[in-house]
Amino acid sequence: MDCFALCENGYCNALSGKCRGENCGFHKTHEEQEQSLEKVRERLRSLPEYQQEAIADKYYGGVRKW
Repeated sequence: MDCFALCENGYCNALSGKCRGENCGFHKTHEEQEQSLEKVRERLRSLPEYQQEAIADKYYGGVRKW
């Protein structure tokens, strides 16, 4: 199983419980997850400065992680 959220013990980090394999709606490879996160970072970078600042303050302790 090559899911980004799979722990070594067979449990899912995205959901509480045992891994459901490829039938899980959250199943993504590590590469797919990285592509998804890059889209998020691109979207955040495209926002106006005041919105980026507000998001960074609220969720990231004032640090822009994108």
